[in-house]
This record gives sequence, C-alpha cells and structure tokens, in this order.
Amino acid sequence: MSVKRAAVLGKGSLAAHACETVAALPDTVLDTVVPVAHEPDWDIRLSDYVADRWPATRLARSGDWRDLHGRFDLVFSVLYDRIIGPDLIDRAEHIINFHPGRLPHSRGVRPVNWSLRNQERLHGVTIHAVDTGIDTGPVLAEALFSIWPDTDEVRDVWQRSMEHGRLLISHTLPHLDSIVPCPQDETAAVTHHSRDNHRLGNRGDWTRRTSQ
Repeated sequence: MSVKRAAVLGKGSLAAHACETVAALPDTVLDTVVPVAHEPDWDIRLSDYVADRWPATRLARSGDWRDLHGRFDLVFSVLYDRIIGPDLIDRAEHIINFHPGRLPHSRGVRPVNWSLRNQERLHGVTIHAVDTGIDTGPVLAEALFSIWPDTDEVRDVWQRSMEHGRLLISHTLPHLDSIVPCPQDETAAVTHHSRDNHRLGNRGDWTRRTSQ
C-alpha cells in the first residue's frame, strides 16, 4: 500500500493537534506544514512545535499555500489566514478546513465575536471541504454547544471552540474516506467580512470594554 501524503496549514495549538492526528493516521506521512507567516504570541508557535516533533517534515515558513508542491492525499487548513486557490484544491484528494463557527450561519471572519454580538445561544465548530468560496464547501462534521452572551466573553467562547475543535478533529480525520459531505443550505448563509468589524462594537476584542 502506498503512503499517503498530507499537509497542515495554520497556527497555534489546534493546528499542532491536527498535525498529531494526521501523523497518526495509518499509512500517512506529515509531509509539509505551512505555519501562518505571523504566528501569534498568545499560543504556541506551530513552526517550533513541528521542527521539534517531526524534524523530517518540511516547513514552508513563507506562510503561503503555493509552497505546497505536487499532489496530496490530504490538506488540512486549521485557522489558516489565506484563501486557498484552485490550483491546490485540484491537487488534493481531500482538502478540508476547520472553521470556528457554525456553517452556513457564520461564514467568514470572527464567527465567535459575531455569535456573541448577535446574542446567539448556540455556537459551533465545523470541518468542511474547501472549494473556491469563503467557507462554502460541503460540511463533513460539526459540534454544537451552548453559549451565554450575558456572561461569556469572546475569550471564553473561543476557548470552548478550541476544546470542541480538538475532539472534532480527533473523531473526524480517521473517517474521512467514509464521510458523505453535506452541502450547505445557501438560503441560511451569512458571511462576515473584515470590513464589517466596526459593527461588532464591544464584542470586537477578547473582553468587553467597560465604561470609565
């Protein structure tokens, strides 16, 4: 049996967990990791984690998906900060994305912030196939959980999203070949863009601003 070639793109501890899960898949090699170009200082550095854990894995430190060469059996985007183009989509057997929000209800940027701003009581995380749109690909798996806008801060729901994300990644990746993707309901789709961030008000940061 031939060895499957895999790549992970993204940042932080959740992407590191994705790397661990991918590397543990049968007959699969973690061939390349693409950390985001500017890694956050509030989480682990994915580049350092991979260099220490898998010295033979190639690191594309440019942060650019275009530095993935050849065909891949699996490409997994986890909190990656660039839109992946059709060239890579066409070269991957499975190309999937972890999105820290419900789909199609919260496509695009800052889904946690928008859920709290909109006083929603239910949030979720999603793994979906990547297509040429923004978070528009068919859903492979999701986890939904309660949130409490009156008391929750963005950082609280973000942490909860990461905890559910770890479980979702662990439970989904071993079954990729048998999962039937579910198309999203376009009539329920909402997409948030960076140009709308000013509308988040006091939900734009990790915690709400208090009046002096």
